[in-house]
Amino acid sequence: MKSEGKFLSCLYMRVLELSIYLILHVIIYVRLPLVVVYLVIPTLAFLFLPLPRPSLLTPHLSSTLPSICIQVDQVQEEISEIEVHQVNDMSYNMEEISEAERICGNVVISIKKMMKELPPHNFECSIHRVPKLLREMNKTMYTPQVISIGPFHHRSQKNLIAEEQYKLRSCITFLYHLESEMKSLEFLVKATQIWVEEARNYYAEQIELSDEDFIKMMLVDGCFLVELLIQNYKQHYPDSFAQIHSSLDLSLCKRIHQIYIDLIKLENQLPFFVLERLFHFIPQNNGDPISFIQLAVTFLQRGLVRTYYPFGSLYSTPKHLLDCLSFYFVDYVSLFFAEPLMASEEISDDMVFITPPSISELCDAGVTMKKLENSNSLMNLGFRKGIFTIPPLIIDDFFEAIVRNLMAFEHFSSENESKCIPYITFLDYLISTEKDVNILVKAGIIVNNIGGSDKEVSKLFNNLCKFVEQPSDGRFNDISNALSEHCNKSWNKRKATLKHDYFCTPWASISVFGAILLLFLTLLQTIFSCISTLQK
Repeated sequence: MKSEGKFLSCLYMRVLELSIYLILHVIIYVRLPLVVVYLVIPTLAFLFLPLPRPSLLTPHLSSTLPSICIQVDQVQEEISEIEVHQVNDMSYNMEEISEAERICGNVVISIKKMMKELPPHNFECSIHRVPKLLREMNKTMYTPQVISIGPFHHRSQKNLIAEEQYKLRSCITFLYHLESEMKSLEFLVKATQIWVEEARNYYAEQIELSDEDFIKMMLVDGCFLVELLIQNYKQHYPDSFAQIHSSLDLSLCKRIHQIYIDLIKLENQLPFFVLERLFHFIPQNNGDPISFIQLAVTFLQRGLVRTYYPFGSLYSTPKHLLDCLSFYFVDYVSLFFAEPLMASEEISDDMVFITPPSISELCDAGVTMKKLENSNSLMNLGFRKGIFTIPPLIIDDFFEAIVRNLMAFEHFSSENESKCIPYITFLDYLISTEKDVNILVKAGIIVNNIGGSDKEVSKLFNNLCKFVEQPSDGRFNDISNALSEHCNKSWNKRKATLKHDYFCTPWASISVFGAILLLFLTLLQTIFSCISTLQK
């Protein structure tokens, strides 16, 4: 009986131990207070577990319960340490998250503010600031030196401010030319006021001038330009504008060269429509009315060969005076027969720019350079039967100003609108050294008026295309391919070498023919000597 009682006592104690241990872990891991452990567990244990006689359980309970309580304390301490670490980690993570959220929020607010302050982008804008890389090549070719037009350099330099008096005098003259009902400054201001928003959209950056200052600038500069172009036209066609008898200010006439260069600079422009509308206020008594584009072209021809015609004006209206010059770089053949490239079309191999050989390489292959007389276009380049025909070019300050500012203007245009860049890039590959320029000067194709050696001209062409992307344009590819094909034929090079070494002068040619004749006679003498010897 004693052994049976001990066995039951041990069994009940083990069951009680296990039950308490399991219930203890459940209570601890669901975060119940410690007091519940000491109060609830014994109650549950004695209620639901059938116990044997007290005499049998007492010794075991007295020895087991203290160890259970010690285990409970150890587990609770471990849980407390874990909770402390978890709380510290959570607070550290919360600090990191709150700092990241603060930075993110500030950045979002800042960018939204910048977007809100950003002026609306106008894809039709056509008057830009010249990029810094291009400006560094020759600053004076982009910045007005004598007279400012438009808002970019409005009252920016003392020497430009001094020229305002000439503009104001032109305004007085302009008013005098108007019809009686229009001869008031109020009429012009009201008319100009309507154009403000449209004119502002022509500029690539936001103009800080108030509407009042912008109207005043537009009116004064516009009247000056219209008067200048009318007086210039009258010098070439005296019978035009019979009702206008005034002439250019003498001091302006002396500086017309510098004024012309200033008026074709990209940053020194007024929208063309402003000038055209102001011009329409002036009555014309002639039979055939003169368009403002005629006045502009007549003025701009000062820097070009007179026979050249702006074929681009046949299909397009210029955005400003500089844009008028781009019309000279349009070939009339491509104008009527070439299909325009749509924006969605991909550039094919035929449209990739093909580089031509240099002038020296062409001469070494026997190509003859010939000036194209009385050409009506800069673009009339041709190659046929070993003769390369090129329209004449006058290289001077006008040429550099025109080309640099047109290339800067086309820098902001799409590939389809580039006219000057493909032409100048083609010439840049043709002209690599002083020798190339010398060959073209001797052929009468280039007239060097920059006051330096041929080396200066070659340096000019080599610098013009710096920082300018090579065009995706194939208008000169046929000529480039024909020139390259001619140079790659070895017979053409041998023939050119023979001509250069033995027939370069008349005396050299006579010497060669004399040597050939002497050789022929010697050969005949040898043959006859052999025949006579055999007969004997």
